[in-house]
Amino acid sequence: MDPTSPRRSPEALASLIAVSITPLVGILLLGWKPAAVLMSYLVDTFVGFCVVIALTMIHVTGDEHDTPIQGWRRWSKLASGMVFLSALILIPLMLPLLGVLGSDVIVDTVLESSAFRAGIVLQVAMSVFAAWRAHRVLSATHDDERILAARFLFLTARWMLMFLAVAVGFVTALGPRFGSFALIAIYAGASIWFELYPEHAMRFARAGNPKPIVYQDDLEARAAKKRGSRPPSS
Repeated sequence: MDPTSPRRSPEALASLIAVSITPLVGILLLGWKPAAVLMSYLVDTFVGFCVVIALTMIHVTGDEHDTPIQGWRRWSKLASGMVFLSALILIPLMLPLLGVLGSDVIVDTVLESSAFRAGIVLQVAMSVFAAWRAHRVLSATHDDERILAARFLFLTARWMLMFLAVAVGFVTALGPRFGSFALIAIYAGASIWFELYPEHAMRFARAGNPKPIVYQDDLEARAAKKRGSRPPSS
């Protein structure tokens, strides 16, 4: 979400809240397994980070030569780089779930539930479609850096809350079932809060740093201003 965008309309806010609390309702009323819901959150966050990194390479940084990514060789390098970065991303993302669920519960959930596996495949497919839509939006704007940075910090801040909730020990002490329920509530609350107030996500993810982020556009604007303020040479 763009931090400069206006606050959500009441209809959009209601939709955001409904989507965020649906897993809680599913656990309480429909018998969903908390472990499966938590793992779907992990997949959603993991794919979200991968999408942001890929879109950053495509729209902001380019390849290692700072040129647009074109041709199968450059796209192959991008894909191989994403595989490596994905492994680095997945390791810290797994820590909160390992702390609450344990490896046995995670493995059993993946192996025993075909419905869960089908849901994960559908979730990834929807994420890929959302990434394609985001690519089209970014192609039509000049705020690529700001939009992608805001999304990256949103994902980081939300998962940092999950990590801290496990690190302090309280959630872990609740056990796998109730600890999972607590983490799901934290994830849902963080999703709503940080979507409504992206500046809070940016501040939290940056460890309270109040200084604004300086983007490349800002540097170019400052440089242009300096050139324009120089007296003409004699």
